[in-house]
Amino acid sequence: MGVNTLITIQRVLSGYGLALLVGIGLGLLIGRSRPTRLALRPLVAYLFPTPKVAIYPAMLIILGFGTASKVALSFSEALFPILLATTAAASQVDPRLLWSARALGTTERSTFFKVVLPAALPGILTGARIGLIGALVGTFLGEMIAGSDGLGHQMVVGWRLLRTADMYVAIVVISIIGFTLDRAFLALRARLLVWSDEAGH
Repeated sequence: MGVNTLITIQRVLSGYGLALLVGIGLGLLIGRSRPTRLALRPLVAYLFPTPKVAIYPAMLIILGFGTASKVALSFSEALFPILLATTAAASQVDPRLLWSARALGTTERSTFFKVVLPAALPGILTGARIGLIGALVGTFLGEMIAGSDGLGHQMVVGWRLLRTADMYVAIVVISIIGFTLDRAFLALRARLLVWSDEAGH
């Protein structure tokens, strides 16, 4: 149980970390750059509603049955909430804030870090919270479908062999992990948004 729990947590955090890097980076580009938005919006609109588990067999063919395919599914489930929330937040920064910064002689680079990013941060963190649970769901699904370890695999084995205790323990543990990660995220969010009215939400 302990080993499976650690394996699942590692996969969740790996997929989530990658989704944060790609989702926030691309989201800021799409939200603030019109050419990038025009180029990538059709692709995002096409991929977003596609059930990610539907392409999991392709991930298995390309990445194999090990950890890489589980992390890939975790990443794909977490990516779009982060990407879409970041895009929306970055594109809706109050123009008056940008005008004020430029009027004071702030460079474009400094404006991005001192105005755009702080203004978009509440929206980014909302998407990141949803993405965290997506990463958890993706990892668990991957382990259930084609796993040889992890909590998802343990649950399926318990179900197949009628070991109901093992099955329910896996469900309880994954629920505890999800709850703990969400509480930890909210604590971090409150620290990052201590200056904002949204810090307590």
